[in-house]
Amino acid sequence: MTQIISLQYYGQLLTGMATEIQNRHHHMFKVVFDNDYENVFFTDVESGQWLEEDLGFTELAREVGKQVKLVSGSLFHVPRMLTWHRQLINDALISFGFFNYMKDKYKMYEIYHVNKKYLYTLVEMDNDEWQILGNNMQVLENIDRDFVEQVIQILPLYWANSR
Repeated sequence: MTQIISLQYYGQLLTGMATEIQNRHHHMFKVVFDNDYENVFFTDVESGQWLEEDLGFTELAREVGKQVKLVSGSLFHVPRMLTWHRQLINDALISFGFFNYMKDKYKMYEIYHVNKKYLYTLVEMDNDEWQILGNNMQVLENIDRDFVEQVIQILPLYWANSR
């Protein structure tokens, strides 16, 4: 669904076309403004505040969020408290957030990038194998395998410590 939004940004009136991007974890819109600037704007799963992709919590994101909410009606936010992991491994920083839960007999881990955007869900299977679930095939085709390998070595440590 595409909607026209108008907002005041540093004293300037901006008009844009906001197109919803289907996502089960965030309210997410691609906005193309009349000055040709475009970006993806989405809600933080922890706070519900709006972010601008790759730029974070900006004034423009806050204003876009207000306008999208006005034209879309109520956008409900149910907070998810993520656990954030930061670790230096072989002189490289690995950093990610996750939300874990059980679904039937499987341990599920929703993985979030440091920019607060949902990446995919990792499922720990019974046979020491892992399954990757995502929102779309494009995400799954571009997975950083080294990152996933590091994450699946780290996640069980959190589960063991929670018992």
